[in-house]
Amino acid sequence: MRECVDCGFPLEAMELSACPKCDHDLGPRRVVELGILEVDIAHAGETWEQAKDKIDRAFDDAIYYRHAGLKIIHGYGSRTGISVIGPRARSYMRHLVEKTEGARFASDRHTEGASIIWLNR
Repeated sequence: MRECVDCGFPLEAMELSACPKCDHDLGPRRVVELGILEVDIAHAGETWEQAKDKIDRAFDDAIYYRHAGLKIIHGYGSRTGISVIGPRARSYMRHLVEKTEGARFASDRHTEGASIIWLNR
């Protein structure tokens, strides 16, 4: 189950913008059309380790709550021209797909700064 990063309060499957216990901002995490969980991992100054942790938590949540897919917004290096998190995120997402039966990896057809893991739920 997803927990608040500040206080550890368990968060339900509903879409929340802040923790009901400590009012911590839960960040850019939302459920979009077709039951896809969408998480931005690269636009709040994350290191690769922090971004990887976000992917892991989101992947677990997407499976647990039976989402059709997980969309990771990883960026494409528009400020610098060099993406640091994007290539690592895509590679790590492919790794997760390889070890998950029925899952498949796809690039987002609308932007090069996002990728999707389809979970066939």
